[in-house]
Amino acid sequence: MSRRGSTRRSKRGAKARSLGVKPVSDKSFESKNHAFHAISRMRHDRLSLAQAAREEGTTPATVRKYLPAALRQSKTGQWVATKSDRYVRPLSLPGPHGPVTARARGSEEARFASAYLSSLTRWARNEKARELAPFQGKRIGGFELITDVRILRALRDAGLLQLDSLYASLRDAV
Repeated sequence: MSRRGSTRRSKRGAKARSLGVKPVSDKSFESKNHAFHAISRMRHDRLSLAQAAREEGTTPATVRKYLPAALRQSKTGQWVATKSDRYVRPLSLPGPHGPVTARARGSEEARFASAYLSSLTRWARNEKARELAPFQGKRIGGFELITDVRILRALRDAGLLQLDSLYASLRDAV
């Protein structure tokens, strides 16, 4: 009997968590965005937590508050970024009718999205389809990446191909 009751509670709790997204303040959203950027700098530029946080306009405490699973303490006591994480990030990607917000699940998917935007930027300069070949049929956060050059040209000509920022803004994330 106790097993049955606990199963119901866990199913209910899981369903409640998966249905809604908690509203977040502008300040909290921006702080988490700065923390994501700081973790990225730590991974790619090999910066310390303090240096990365300073360059992103935040504090080490804010990074530790919003992304604790993306950090670990080394044997010397220094905070270092983990190789990857499972945090969900709202990303702005080109959609068939303009930018769309996709929810990347983890740092690996965010890194893949960044590579896609870099390839789109190179494609926009030289229009060589081979830039987009690795992304054909791939998805990020359930959203299929656009690799059809006809659609991309139409988006670019209409001014809807925004390649300057990976992370979605607060108004896009809702």
